[in-house]
Amino acid sequence: MKNNKQKKQHQILSCLIPYKGSFSLACITIILENALEISLPFLMNVMLKNGMTQNGDQYSYDPPFVFLIGGIMLIFAVLSFFLGLISSKMTAKAGRGFGYELRKREYQKIQEYSFTNLDQFRANSLITRMTSDVQIISDTFCQVMRPILRGPFQLIFASIFALSISKELSLVFLCVIPILALLLGTIIFLTRPKFYQMQAELDHINRTTDESLTAMKLVRANAKENYEIQKFDQVNKNVSRIGTKANSLLALNMGIMQMMTYACVVAILLVGGSSIFDSFHPEITAMKTAADIATFLSYATQTLASLMMICNVMLSFTRASASLKRLKEVFAAESEIIDKKDSPLRIESGKIEFDHVSFRYSKEAQENVLSDLNFTLESGQTIGILGETGAGKSTLIYLIDRFYDTSEGAVRIDGKDIKDYSLSELRGKVAICFQSPRLFKGTVKENLLWGNIDATEDEILEACEIACCKDFILHSLSHGFDTEIAQGGDNVSGGQRQRLCIARAILAKPKILILDDSFSALDRITEKQIKQNLQEKLPGTTKLIISQKVSSLSGSDQIIVLKDGKVNNIGTSEYLKVHDPIYQDIYRIQEEGGQA
Repeated sequence: MKNNKQKKQHQILSCLIPYKGSFSLACITIILENALEISLPFLMNVMLKNGMTQNGDQYSYDPPFVFLIGGIMLIFAVLSFFLGLISSKMTAKAGRGFGYELRKREYQKIQEYSFTNLDQFRANSLITRMTSDVQIISDTFCQVMRPILRGPFQLIFASIFALSISKELSLVFLCVIPILALLLGTIIFLTRPKFYQMQAELDHINRTTDESLTAMKLVRANAKENYEIQKFDQVNKNVSRIGTKANSLLALNMGIMQMMTYACVVAILLVGGSSIFDSFHPEITAMKTAADIATFLSYATQTLASLMMICNVMLSFTRASASLKRLKEVFAAESEIIDKKDSPLRIESGKIEFDHVSFRYSKEAQENVLSDLNFTLESGQTIGILGETGAGKSTLIYLIDRFYDTSEGAVRIDGKDIKDYSLSELRGKVAICFQSPRLFKGTVKENLLWGNIDATEDEILEACEIACCKDFILHSLSHGFDTEIAQGGDNVSGGQRQRLCIARAILAKPKILILDDSFSALDRITEKQIKQNLQEKLPGTTKLIISQKVSSLSGSDQIIVLKDGKVNNIGTSEYLKVHDPIYQDIYRIQEEGGQA
């Protein structure tokens, strides 16, 4: 467990390595800047003690000495200013770079996730972790880097200088440290869970917003705008309520620190000041001059300021720790899909075998989603998969592309277990058109090239001809292949989206092409033409067509009928019409009923 925790910590800290130059320079300049600031009260003390003399009631000063020390102080102040500028720039560069690297690696990690991992986190939560949480960590880094170095350094050396002036009077502010530590610990203990809860509520806001915007047509069609506004308002209030509680507790820290600082300053002035004018404080032996009081007060103020810096750093870490924990959860999640990246195996024919395959979504699940699937699909065949809703049709194809691994049995392609192929080889040779066709914002051509970025113009045109979308692209869309597709493909019809997605899958030149209910928005003539084109133009590609319509499966070499996650029957349409009751019922309702 400890090694795993260290590994997660290393993953996050390693994001600083590309910016180690900026980070190191920031650290050096911060320390030098702080050293110059700490030296100023000491130089002031030297100037006041040695540059001024008293003869009776008359005071005089040594101009050369005063100007020398004053000049050194001025130079130190100017150097400190420029060092501060450099440190601020380097801190920002390292902090923003740290955030960039965190986002990049988090996104890379998510790309390795299996569907199980994605089900665990959900998209809205991952978006929050990649945006809000990373931003909080990056902001915290930039905000605390200076005080986290200045605070301890200043606390140690300012305390040493103060003690060298008066050990007894130093007790005035040294007594404050344990009180502040106790109060700070209490505030951190109370606020940490609230910040974690607030980030979780931001996930909820993202989910609510995403659902509402995605279903905006449905919302408008049913006049549910007010309902959605009220639902969002409730979630928004929860974030505000939790954030108010957390920040109210943090505000206590500033008030407490200021109260303690002012109390210490007043105590030092009262006790130290009176020692100059009378001898009622024999225990204070080091306080001989007003110069000592001024110097001691400067160092005491620096000590208290350093304590305030450290407190603020701890409180900033309290908020960032909630986001850090959520990022660690992302990095810690391991995909059960193990990629054999160096595997030399290549898919040549696309023959598929299910060898007594069973599957459940989690080890804790008691019932299988798929049970004892055992069949072989030859290369180049067209296979239909039919079944009622929830029969396991989509889950079956997820196993072929290793979105999930089998719970029992094995899936083989070309006689080799799919676990022995690299994921890039497997998924490069298996193309899937999902139930909900997805297009990306960009041109039609960019969407098609997403299937194969190296495709030629001729290959694009051929794929579009097979998918029956060439004509509508050239004649119905305003700019042909350069027409901009809106986010989600909302500016083209459902049937056009499906055909574009089929063309995109064909461009990948797969050995196995899976069409998951990809003809649902097409008329029968277009559907029939696409199936005929696939048969003629892709004879060596194994084609799986999943549908609840028997018309979509007509002409298949074999049709697999699923029921409750099991194979009920396999055969041609003619065979199933005679021997399979499920197919008979569906055929009668859809075909004979439709004709009637």
